Amino acid sequence: MSWTEIKSAYAPLAKAASDGAPLAPHWDAFRTVVRKYESTPPYHLAALLKRLDDLRGDRDRSSIAILDQGCGGGLTLLFLAASGYTDIRGVDVHDSNCERWNALTRDCLGHPEDRFFVYDGRTLPFASQSIDLLISQEVLEHVHDDVLDTYYSEGARVLKPGGRALHSVPHRLVPYDSHTQTWFLHWLLPRRAWLRVLKALGRSNETAEHGLFLRWPGTHKSLLRRHFGTYRDVTSERLTGLIEMSYYDGNIGLRRRIGGLCRVPVVGAAFTAILSRLMMTDTVAQKTTDG
Repeated sequence: MSWTEIKSAYAPLAKAASDGAPLAPHWDAFRTVVRKYESTPPYHLAALLKRLDDLRGDRDRSSIAILDQGCGGGLTLLFLAASGYTDIRGVDVHDSNCERWNALTRDCLGHPEDRFFVYDGRTLPFASQSIDLLISQEVLEHVHDDVLDTYYSEGARVLKPGGRALHSVPHRLVPYDSHTQTWFLHWLLPRRAWLRVLKALGRSNETAEHGLFLRWPGTHKSLLRRHFGTYRDVTSERLTGLIEMSYYDGNIGLRRRIGGLCRVPVVGAAFTAILSRLMMTDTVAQKTTDG
């Protein structure tokens, strides 16, 4: 239940930041909860922490410059800061959190300059080759076609040579769309017809109509090659580690059975190879191109 407890500690911190109340006591409480689980972090962040530790080598955690390209409520970045990775930056196209988290990074982390920004989805407000690790978690399905290439090229621009980019991308081959809570419709229908059916079923929403673009996974991978140089598909690692279920929506029993099958000797490897094509894609790209 680590993630449940961490989110519970995040809520009063977020409220204090929103209300303009003192942040230090809530930050200390949040950091205490995060560090309580340092040896057993939440499943969905364990791989991120491992890749960060591999990337930093002998350097101090606080020396690793991290950017969340589509940071939303900022919880992932605050979790990393509480874990010692305090050199954080976040951007989003919405402005609901930037001011309050800039107050936190100023008051609790000692950064005099802003670290959270609203941006236009195009130009990142950071210098070229200034970031060690870029994170993009379930963001690209909301990026419009006309800025998709720029999203990747800007991410590559700010990444240092040898830096890493972690992307988690829902795509068109995933049978269940969690945004509209429907199975297979996006497999069977072109986007306009899909949206009409969603509306008829009462499942349509603003996200689906104006900001949901489920693309083929090959689109993501070709853009990684173009802008970053090399990448690895690490989706199978998430499947074989599918043990902790407490913070998942949907059919937890099904997820538990899938995780168990993926860990069966011999058969599990084949099952994982097939299933990973039908799951949200996780990739690790390394900056090898110029720019």
